[in-house]
Amino acid sequence: MKVAIITLNYNGKQDTLDFLESLKRLQVTGYRLQVIVVDNASTDGSVSAVHKAFPEVDVLQTGENLGYAGGFNRGLDYAKAWGADYFLLINNDCLIKDPDLILELVKTLKSDPKIGLVSPKIYFAPGFEFHKERYGSKDLGKVIWFAGGKFDWDNISSLHRGIDEVDKGQYDPPAGGEEAGIFSGACVLIKKEVLEELGGLDEKYFLYFEDSDLAKRVAEAGFKIYYNSKVSLYHKVSQSTGIGSVVTDYYHTRNRLIFGIQYGRIRTKFALLREAIKLFIFGRPAQRRGVLDFYLGIRGGVNLVHLEGGIGLHLPGEHNVEYPIKLSIGIVNYNTPELTRKLLKSIFDMDSGFRRNDMEVVVLDNGRIDPCRDKIKEFLPKLKYLQNSENEGFSKGYNKTIRYSLGEYYLMLNSDIEVLEKGILKLLDTAEDFQGKAVVGGKLLFPDLSNQDSAFHLPTLTGAFKEYFLARRGAYFMFQPISPGRSQSPPSRWLRVEGLVMACLLIPKRIINKVGLLDEGTFIFFEDIEYARRLKRFKVPIYFVPSAKFIHFHGGSTKKIGQEKANEHLIEASKHYHGRFYYILLSLILRLGQKFGLVKTPVSRWQKVT
Repeated sequence: MKVAIITLNYNGKQDTLDFLESLKRLQVTGYRLQVIVVDNASTDGSVSAVHKAFPEVDVLQTGENLGYAGGFNRGLDYAKAWGADYFLLINNDCLIKDPDLILELVKTLKSDPKIGLVSPKIYFAPGFEFHKERYGSKDLGKVIWFAGGKFDWDNISSLHRGIDEVDKGQYDPPAGGEEAGIFSGACVLIKKEVLEELGGLDEKYFLYFEDSDLAKRVAEAGFKIYYNSKVSLYHKVSQSTGIGSVVTDYYHTRNRLIFGIQYGRIRTKFALLREAIKLFIFGRPAQRRGVLDFYLGIRGGVNLVHLEGGIGLHLPGEHNVEYPIKLSIGIVNYNTPELTRKLLKSIFDMDSGFRRNDMEVVVLDNGRIDPCRDKIKEFLPKLKYLQNSENEGFSKGYNKTIRYSLGEYYLMLNSDIEVLEKGILKLLDTAEDFQGKAVVGGKLLFPDLSNQDSAFHLPTLTGAFKEYFLARRGAYFMFQPISPGRSQSPPSRWLRVEGLVMACLLIPKRIINKVGLLDEGTFIFFEDIEYARRLKRFKVPIYFVPSAKFIHFHGGSTKKIGQEKANEHLIEASKHYHGRFYYILLSLILRLGQKFGLVKTPVSRWQKVT
């Protein structure tokens, strides 16, 4: 059984450190535990502090403030790639109280297949009560913040049962657990079946009401929400945003309207709209902005820095974002265990430029046919290993390694690659020279060390005509870049190109956050061309780095698919990329060119770039 604990940090360094320290109280026998801190582009040194104090914890940097919903979704993706069965979403301002918290909550979920989520009893952390004057010293740590509850559909708000009451067992059901109308977003355990059916949190909310939205979808899907009174924890209430803050005013106002108009009864919707008008006229500035943005259809995170006391969102490039490590290398193996072993040997060789202290390797076995695990046992302590039950294809496989990576840069290597001297370091140094604003790729060589074509122009009808009928090499097919004005000479440092094959491609995480993951619309082929086109659309340059050299055993993985199946995937991918009409036109030019043109290269050899 695998359990992932996911917490979210945004400039809450001390709270996060206190929370992680409290995890030492947990009983962790009987299950495997993975702790994940998702950092929403903090500026207070959180990442380095956590990485130093708790090196066993995986710190996942989002690169920008994605809010509660987006941040936790990144953590969920990471935990799903790891293969978690249960996901504990917990605020970083919570403190573990009971050692058997995880085991007891899992027991609740296992008791009924229809129970999808469960929250424990939650107390105010001592000193964080709303009404401190009500309680004596003996009451501290026993004041209830959450003991189950329900959703008030007349007022569109969650009602916590027992809030502000001293716990005397009044909300402890005889069985220790009972069905509830809501769960607490401060701490909830979710079984994987819920996420498989419903996905994660809805990111249009950013902050507030994403938990209510999930509870609504969970109920509609037939799952139950439970409250377990046998275990509890402490919560430093409203540490993240502050009660009555600009952030709270804005997101609570806007998102209450979004949620209520989507799910509320007709009468409630009219009441909400009347209230919105009142807030727009008489409310605080952030409330008025929230109402306006609701009507304008603005969703997700919003920059509130212009409002008095507002907290702005840190967009990519706005400041230096901390990452726990510099580089993640992703490798997907499909029936090439010997090649994968050779690649890993070349990576961990001292001459590759790989640094164990700030780099990592993620290996995915894409299916259980001839996996590489047994062949790479000697490297397993040094790398992160994943396995799919079946072959999910190129893009899905590599996307999984991206989601499970922690580095500031991500280097995609095919399993049929071998790193030559300083290849990794030279690529990384070039990416650093460009300050993470460019994608870079190395020079590919055949096993005999002869040059291998690896660059391409984005395929067009004009390019196909020039290549076939005018014999202009490189206009359509792959080519080896050369420096302008230096006939047949490779560039001495780097050269900008439109596209490079993904056998060896280094992408900064900030660019992945901006441009997105690989297109999963195809099983294999055209993913490099599609991504190059997307990079061009986002004005992200691609550079060929000839000093970073890699041997490429071309087609090592695709040969395992079989020629007939590979051709089917090729045609499907071409139609997906070009569209059916453009695909027909290109096919016509290629066949005419093959018959009447100056270049007689067989079409099948170059179909990937058609």
